[in-house]
Amino acid sequence: MFLITYVFILCLITVFVMYEAIVISGTPGTGKTSVAKQLSQRLGWTYVSLTEVATNEGFIKAEDKERGTLIIDEELLRKYLRELIKSRKKLVVDSHYGEIIYDDLVKKIFVLRLNPRILLKRLRSRNYPNHKIKENLEAELVGTCTYNALSLHPGKVCEIDTTGKKVVEVVQEILDVLNLRVECRVWVDWLSAKIPEDVLKLVLR
Repeated sequence: MFLITYVFILCLITVFVMYEAIVISGTPGTGKTSVAKQLSQRLGWTYVSLTEVATNEGFIKAEDKERGTLIIDEELLRKYLRELIKSRKKLVVDSHYGEIIYDDLVKKIFVLRLNPRILLKRLRSRNYPNHKIKENLEAELVGTCTYNALSLHPGKVCEIDTTGKKVVEVVQEILDVLNLRVECRVWVDWLSAKIPEDVLKLVLR
């Protein structure tokens, strides 16, 4: 009788313990890392950088030297993250490819957006080569991170325009969405506005 009761309680715990991740995505330079770290502190959740995990755990398959990017074994990373979330319970994940996490583990994906002109200045200040700046500007203009997130996690994607905002303001906006005080929506459209000349010149080069 005791054994049956014990097993029943374990089953209840398994059902009701929530394993979940909040993903902070966005084009490089939009402020993901700063926002994700501060959000994890506010929530008391564990901060995880997918690139650091992939590097430290040996999930890098190759390096695309021409594009200056790492090629990751996504399936191995997905499986590792499932176990990591189960052990840590709640994660704030920092990555522009965070949409690869299994959908049942994702609470929300927040895609940080940034005015392309500001993004251009920020990437130049980080000494990004021109081809990487062009690649990231194109991704921000067309909303690549949002598209990727929506394709795998419909109904869980929210865009946050970080332009002119401090990290604490962006984090508060995310918390307001999580607490249902602000609507989660996909709404940023840089292409409908006039694209700054310096941005256009670099993208069309």
